This record gives sequence, structure tokens and C-alpha cells, in this order.
Amino acid sequence: MRKSRTVAAALALVAVLLGISACQSSTARKADSGPPASPLPSALAGFSTVTPGVLTVATNLPGPGFWNGDSPSTLTGGYEYGMAKYMARHLGLTLKVVNVGWDALVSGAAKGFDLALSTINITPERAKIATFSVAYMSSDQGILVRHGTTVTAANARSLRWGVEQASTSLAYLDSTLKPTTAPSIFQDQPSMFTALAAHQVDAVLLDTVEVLAEAKQSDGALAVVGQYQTGGVYGALLPKGSPNVDKVSTLIRQMKGDGTLTDLSQRFLVPQFGQNPTSVPYLNP
Repeated sequence: MRKSRTVAAALALVAVLLGISACQSSTARKADSGPPASPLPSALAGFSTVTPGVLTVATNLPGPGFWNGDSPSTLTGGYEYGMAKYMARHLGLTLKVVNVGWDALVSGAAKGFDLALSTINITPERAKIATFSVAYMSSDQGILVRHGTTVTAANARSLRWGVEQASTSLAYLDSTLKPTTAPSIFQDQPSMFTALAAHQVDAVLLDTVEVLAEAKQSDGALAVVGQYQTGGVYGALLPKGSPNVDKVSTLIRQMKGDGTLTDLSQRFLVPQFGQNPTSVPYLNP
């Protein structure tokens, strides 16, 4: 169902996702290799952690392509996992990953972590209860359906939509698309994808990169048939008022500059998507 990737297509995808040149710096290195930086650069010194000597990173699992594994103990790789390992190494800290509920993560209810990486869109509402780093990736909203389902600007409002609770997808449906039937709201992505496969909903709205990953794993049962341009961007979420935000942003800029984010995209996201997000047609709401 998905065509094979060429090197050119892969590099184009990286450029779209990261907003940076696909030309990787000669100083680039993989996020999980090499010794920790010592001594710490002044821009990173004084990083405050909830547990001494440990960088505690929260996420909501599973997250194929971003966090490959169903629990912290089974993680084998992933784009954001690689980011977390890079940050820990360059801060001279041991990495600890904790799995938290999505709603708790974006509502400010989750505690006991230094930062969260979980494809979290930066929004004004979330910024009221959390602090965000600079953006590290952009994503619009993709439409995931069962194979053979057609979605057009004309029929989109009449579909039974499934969305994740407390998501920007739900906000988009409520404020812009305004379907005639209230969307079904799910606590997590696996439940939402199961409902789609079981014909309980007609379509799922979620970040394009995430629905592409799910479609790739479905062996042709599911397809991404369109997307809405929303201008969403992902950032690291930190507890409100965290003194570490500038340091986390510095590390993200460093990952962009030394080619680490490009490397992570090529290793984990390009194989996971199965197609270039720019090839997914845009629909008008």
C-alpha cells in the first residue's frame, strides 16, 4: 500500500518536519552515543531535577516512531526517546522515563517529572498551566479511516469522528469543522484506533505524523486520506515556571544545529510513516 522511500524523499520529509536543511552537519552524532559532555557548558549548568542525578522524562505510551515500546522498560528507540537520551547525556544525568496518562499530562495534573516529550502541541490554553520549550517539530491534523472510506469537504461534517480527550484535534473539531454529530472522545489512542476498526466511528482526527504511523502498522486496513492545515507544533512540556526551560530550549536548538534531529528522523520517523506527510492532500474545513 505504501511506496518505497528514496533518499531524496526521506530528506525532503526531514526538512518538512524539522524546518531545517536536510544537509546534516559533519559534527552530528547519534543521540545515544558518546560520553556525556564534561564539564557542562554554562548554558546548561544548574539544571534542577526532581531526583538528584536523574533526568525524569514523562510521556504517554505507546507512541510508535516517537517511543518504540509499550512501557518504559521495553523501549527500544524512537525520535523523542532519542531526544531524551541526548538531553540526559549532555546534562550528565541518568535518564528515567515515566509513563503517564495523556489527560493528566496536558492538564497539569501529572507531577514528579522534569520535562515531557509526547508529541504535545503548544497551545495558549496549555501554556497557562505548563511551560513550553521552543518547538522541535510541526504537524497538521490527519484523517485516519478504514480502507475504502472517502472523506471530502462535502461529507466531513456528517461523519462520526473519534478524537483523544484534551487534544488539539478535539478543539479543531469543536471550533472549526463542527460536525453534525458530537465526536466520540477517547482516553487514549489505542482505544480510539480500536473503535475505528470496529466501525464505532467513521474517522479519527489526530496529528498527521501519528495517523501515518498507525496506518503503516495496520497492513492496509487503515489509511490516511487527508489532513487539515492547523499550524500545530510540538514542544517539550515542563512544569509551570520551571527554571529549566531555557536550558531545554538550548538543547533542542543544539540538536537541530548538530544534526541529531535529522538523524533521529531518518532512523525512526521515515521508516515509521511509510509516506511523506506532504503527499497527504489538504482539505478545506
